Amino acid sequence: MLLALVALGVAGWTAATASARTSHFGVSVSVSGPGRVTGNGDGGSFDCPASSCFGMIRERTLLTLTATPDDGSTFTGWGGSCSQYGNESTCTLSISGPKDVTAGFGVPAPPPSEFSLVVVRSGTGSGYVGGGGGIDCGPTCVATFAANSPITLVPVADDDSTFTGWSGGGCSGTGQCTITITSNTTVTAQFDHVDRDAPHLATLPATAARGTLAELRYRVYDDSFHSREILTVLRGKVVLGRVVVPLEHVHYRQVYSADWRVPRTIKPGTALWCAVATDAAGNASKQSCSTLRVT
Repeated sequence: MLLALVALGVAGWTAATASARTSHFGVSVSVSGPGRVTGNGDGGSFDCPASSCFGMIRERTLLTLTATPDDGSTFTGWGGSCSQYGNESTCTLSISGPKDVTAGFGVPAPPPSEFSLVVVRSGTGSGYVGGGGGIDCGPTCVATFAANSPITLVPVADDDSTFTGWSGGGCSGTGQCTITITSNTTVTAQFDHVDRDAPHLATLPATAARGTLAELRYRVYDDSFHSREILTVLRGKVVLGRVVVPLEHVHYRQVYSADWRVPRTIKPGTALWCAVATDAAGNASKQSCSTLRVT
């Protein structure tokens, strides 16, 4: 009888132990860096500053862990059983077996103490931008400066150009610009071409019969690549006719022409036709004249 009671007691203790073990699972939390992980579950709580914690949490319950960085630090992310939560501040675990959790904290990198300044030149013209601390643009259009450095940029246009303005970096207008470097900065300086040269024009001799179209041929070129022409036909001081060619694109060494109808009433002989070219800026060429033989 006593042996039976002892056997029954041992069997009861074994069953209770097995029941406790199957209804709770161990949760391990490891923390690295300046921060802590806290949480409360059914069976245990966690408060883990830069160390490891362990608790037995009841099966089929939820455990929420919260990562809190120390002042001046950041939470860098979960690992292990919480890895799917990335760097979210909380992780919720469904207790269905043992869990191992890691949490990392770190101190963010200090802001950069130096920044780059890039000067870009744009436009149809050319020029130079000078500035303190290594800007010589020209050849050097990028330089590095300590944070909060004041930098003055000065534009200088070439002889055939004009400085038309700044953009970017807080610069504007057409004078010099002073900026304070607080981040990587790009400033654009625009130089545009100024057409100060007159077109080059040369007329060519022509021949036409009375009552037909005379082809008045000429060569014209301008460094702006545009010009307009006025062609005048003369006999002595008498103007026989005039042809106006509108502003158009012109190419170097190309021959252009304009038609003029020769009146039937004029006498055969030699007339003169002359031309003047004007570019878009108003610069006018010298007059060029050639013979027009009327048959």
